[in-house]
Amino acid sequence: MNLKARQTISPMVESIYTYTSRFWTIDYYGPEFISFMRIATIIVLTVTPVFLLINVVYALIVGFNILLFILSVAPVVVLVVAPYFWRFIVKSGVDKELPAVLAYLMVYTKSPIHIADLIVKLKDERGFFWFRFESSRLKFLLDSGLDPLAALKKLAETTPSKSFSSVLRDYTNAQILGASRSQLSLILFNHALNSIREQWRAHIDFGKIVAEGIIAAIVSLIALTPVVLIGGSLSVLILVVPLVVAPAGALAMLATRPSLGEYKLGYFETLITLAVPFTAVLINFKVSLEAGLAYLIGMTIVVESIAIGYRNLSHRAFQELRIAIDEAKLGYIPEERLSRAERAAIGVIRAIISASRVAGTMGLSDALTQLYSLIDEARREAKSASVQASILALISIASVPMAIYSLQLLASAIQSMPQLGNVSSINEITTIIASTAPLVALPASVLQRGWLITPVYPLLAQILVLLIL
Repeated sequence: MNLKARQTISPMVESIYTYTSRFWTIDYYGPEFISFMRIATIIVLTVTPVFLLINVVYALIVGFNILLFILSVAPVVVLVVAPYFWRFIVKSGVDKELPAVLAYLMVYTKSPIHIADLIVKLKDERGFFWFRFESSRLKFLLDSGLDPLAALKKLAETTPSKSFSSVLRDYTNAQILGASRSQLSLILFNHALNSIREQWRAHIDFGKIVAEGIIAAIVSLIALTPVVLIGGSLSVLILVVPLVVAPAGALAMLATRPSLGEYKLGYFETLITLAVPFTAVLINFKVSLEAGLAYLIGMTIVVESIAIGYRNLSHRAFQELRIAIDEAKLGYIPEERLSRAERAAIGVIRAIISASRVAGTMGLSDALTQLYSLIDEARREAKSASVQASILALISIASVPMAIYSLQLLASAIQSMPQLGNVSSINEITTIIASTAPLVALPASVLQRGWLITPVYPLLAQILVLLIL
């Protein structure tokens, strides 16, 4: 083999070796995932040869079937992709939980407990599902003989979350340089503040992408509707785009919405408000647009009344947190006050209550004051998202009557010149767009108020559709 070929193959072999060594390394993926992958590998290596044998027999008797071949090798592909997918999921979860974790750690900064032990303790705390996997990896590193500082450095190198890695690096470097406990607490606070801002800004950017995608899909109908005149069903297929993108985008936005900055609701309230535009679309198809409008008016009154009640509860929870800070400064552990304020930052306050039982009042008032500042910053970011949502919603809503008006002009042109095509196809598309109008502004509704989705924008879309028709 010549030198050039060796130079080409060598990096390939090295990259394969690096991937496979990481694949089975517990300190890189964690004990839970490695256990799962070992079982999955045994299953795949057992099943895949059987599938391939069936594929060969089928090819000899009937002929080669590409679908059967894909199904045969799919488990192997999934096995190869799974580690990357797992790291991505853990990264997203850890980033979302990071402000809550940092608030939890702030309580302990003035106690003698080492931060490595605190991160390991997160496995047993409620509300930190994804951080449990990082805690397990750190525990494995400590059990393998590394000292706490070396284990934290290793965790910083291997964690999929860049934000968490940055926290660990800054904290360990500050410890090495002999920073005071107040300075360590400030490091955690600054990282928590930056994390909140980044999460909300990323959420707003994602909302813009989803809303703009829906607007582009609707506007594209105006340009592509003449395809109907050729006799194809492509335009009807294009109508599925806003119908699928809007709900999928809204659900994705709910899943990635930051946990700080809003009064946390239960899943029941969210399901009720999420079902409103879908029910309106069903009524539009099965009954009439007027009946759908009546339903949206009624549900808007109900949901907005609930929103006023929750706004008052949110304000009350924020007030309870202020009082808890004053009580903590007097040397009390304001557990009852914090329990009342829990919905202001669910998960975070619960963790602080748990931490205060171990750490006592030392550093509690400072941690609560910093938490108050974090929640206040998150509330400001949430208000900024609400303003952005209003603009996106108005643009989304306006795109629907624009599309309908363009279709009406096209229908009029076809009626005056019947040789162009059949007007019934255009009317069918117009009906579908009009009936699905309440879903168009759904992502903007989620961006504005999160888990308590407002039906105001679906209502406005329905009103504009009826006016244009």
